[in-house]
Amino acid sequence: MHNASQTRPSLLHSASVVGLMTLLSRLTGLAQTFFLSHMLGAGAAADAYAVAFRLPNLLRRFTAEGTMTAAFLPTLAEVEAAEGEAAMRHVASRFLGTLLTILLLGVVLILLLMSPLADLLTLGRPAAQGALTALLGRVMFPYLALVSLTAGFAGLLNLRHRFALAASVSIFWNVSFITSAWIALRVLERSGAVPLDTVAIVCAFAVLAGGVVQLLVLMPAVHREGFGITFGFHLSNPWVAKTLRRMGPGLLAAGIYPINALISTMLASKLPDGAQIVLFNSGMMGEMVLGLFAMSLATAGLPTLARQAQSRDWTAMNRSFLQSVSASLLMVLPASVGLAVLSRPICAMLFRTGAYSPSASDWTALTIVYQCVGLAFVAAQRLGNQALYALQDYRGPAALASMTLVLNVCLSIALLGPLGTGGLALANGLASLVGLVGIFLRLRPRLPGFGVSPILASAARSLAACALMGLVAWVGIRFLELDSPHAFTRIALVFRLLPLIVFCALSYGAAAAWFGHPEARGLMDKISNKLGRNRKKPIG
Repeated sequence: MHNASQTRPSLLHSASVVGLMTLLSRLTGLAQTFFLSHMLGAGAAADAYAVAFRLPNLLRRFTAEGTMTAAFLPTLAEVEAAEGEAAMRHVASRFLGTLLTILLLGVVLILLLMSPLADLLTLGRPAAQGALTALLGRVMFPYLALVSLTAGFAGLLNLRHRFALAASVSIFWNVSFITSAWIALRVLERSGAVPLDTVAIVCAFAVLAGGVVQLLVLMPAVHREGFGITFGFHLSNPWVAKTLRRMGPGLLAAGIYPINALISTMLASKLPDGAQIVLFNSGMMGEMVLGLFAMSLATAGLPTLARQAQSRDWTAMNRSFLQSVSASLLMVLPASVGLAVLSRPICAMLFRTGAYSPSASDWTALTIVYQCVGLAFVAAQRLGNQALYALQDYRGPAALASMTLVLNVCLSIALLGPLGTGGLALANGLASLVGLVGIFLRLRPRLPGFGVSPILASAARSLAACALMGLVAWVGIRFLELDSPHAFTRIALVFRLLPLIVFCALSYGAAAAWFGHPEARGLMDKISNKLGRNRKKPIG
């Protein structure tokens, strides 16, 4: 009998595919952020756009890659094991049809409530800014339905181990956003200078255009895999109802980050103009790190963990989970340290443009430093949630999320005064640490053989290597005079900063391997073997 697992790519191989596409996605995302910062700057219009965009972009965690896929993929694996592939396709089409119906009704409801919701999120700001936020929110909120359906289609492709296309949809969104907004603004500029409020409205419509494009990109591949969508309520289907029930208690657990972000948005309205867009940009930089090194592992790992849990192969599941957390920390920790130490020249290179002033760039850099403190905790927490979902434990993460939500609110209020936007960024990371401890305690009795000692050991080796890398980065800043980044042009910054980043990455990799980190050593061995084989090849 043919062993299907032999034809499936390994977890780290799948994660590397997702990571590569995510890297391209983040690079185009930086281009999109650069374009947005250049056009909108860091004023009242930019704050209104940031608040309005947060609503659909954060709520997607409830209905898209967070709760929905965490409940959807394990259920499909269960259906396929119990009733076969045809039944699995049947359930997939009806669940997505039901979800889309619910989302459209929700979108209509939120559109009706957008004005009071915008007033709440911009409390303390002028009425005109609240009105602009409400207008932008009405334009952008339907994006929630588009991106949720896109995430459902991507989950189906992931189930068939087609990770590359599913992970690339954000690239199309970023390119579509820049292209459509640029064309529209060029047309409007023929009649004179375009007010910043109008620029914000153009960018809002570009969000919708990108959502349509990324959905259309996936549809042919999903159709070729034999999947479809049956619009309507299909609650009588027991598997559809079961998936929705599983989503219920997981809403808060998977949505803890957007809830915290919305609370931060409300509190940031008490700060000067520009606070919202600064918080938005620093959060985007943090998400770039998490997307590259944590979400790629979580995306590739959920189908594998779900199948291992379904077959009760606890040894394999432990190995997959520990490997994913260790590999994630191997990358997230140095990225966090490097981003924190080099935040000022990085922000000068990325954000100091057009209407985005040097002072706004420095404000963003300081906020990023606090953001980086908790990135490793957020990454490990997301991977831990995936393991619990694979074990079909949805209530535990919800209870833990409730606790961390309350803690985040308390910390945000306490840190807002002394640290401003930095305090809001730091509060989320500290709350995630508490949530991570709770998740590990929850996993111990549910995953036979699970222990945190291997994770702590690999994290200690990563931190030791990070300390050396951080020292290299600090010395490099002084040597290259990057502690005064605004004295350089962008081109000069690029030629000074990028080689330093590469050198820091190489020094970290060598240090991590020297300290005995298993994944780092394995990677170094592969590189050495490959170079050795290349040297042995005959010439001619």
